Amino acid sequence: MIQLSYLDYLAVEGKSFLHRLSAGWKIVGMLVVLSGIVILRNLFGLSLLYGILLGLFFACRLPLRIFSLTLYPLVFAILFIFISGFQIHFILLVFLKVLSGSTGVVLLLGTTPYPSIFVALDKLLPSIFVTALFLTYRSIFILLKVLEETQHALYLRGGLQWNHPWRSLNNISNAFGHLIIRGIDASEKMYESMMLRGFKNKIHYKGE
Repeated sequence: MIQLSYLDYLAVEGKSFLHRLSAGWKIVGMLVVLSGIVILRNLFGLSLLYGILLGLFFACRLPLRIFSLTLYPLVFAILFIFISGFQIHFILLVFLKVLSGSTGVVLLLGTTPYPSIFVALDKLLPSIFVTALFLTYRSIFILLKVLEETQHALYLRGGLQWNHPWRSLNNISNAFGHLIIRGIDASEKMYESMMLRGFKNKIHYKGE
């Protein structure tokens, strides 16, 4: 499992051109990526966007081990397979949108120290919104840890057995419910610990 400290280390110690680019420009680039995800409605455009992001990922010489972070959101995207009625075109659209968004976020976090990101955001957005983003950023890694534990539990209970589809579907639904409940519980504990340390609904960032 990727640790938050390791991702921070890569952002600080990296020497690529994207590491040297200012946080403000990289945030603008991320907004462009998100706009493309929302606007694009065809497989070619989304494939091109995802290909560009993959090229940037490898050009920045980020370790392959953090590439796995871009794949975790697919766990939630799998639900769209059942909603779509197994329409291949719709499934590919959803998967490409999810992968493009997650790859863009990993690129941003893997090449930019998070204090620089939130310093830049604090100049543009209301403080309450920036605080919510900061807590979300920290909560993602809590959720990843819970997801790892859920994967182990799913494996011990038989995992995915394609020759028993209903049993597999039941295991997945139980694991998904467990993931949500554990994630909420872990987030509440994090918030309570911050309140005990004097958190007043605002985080103060020191500029570089």
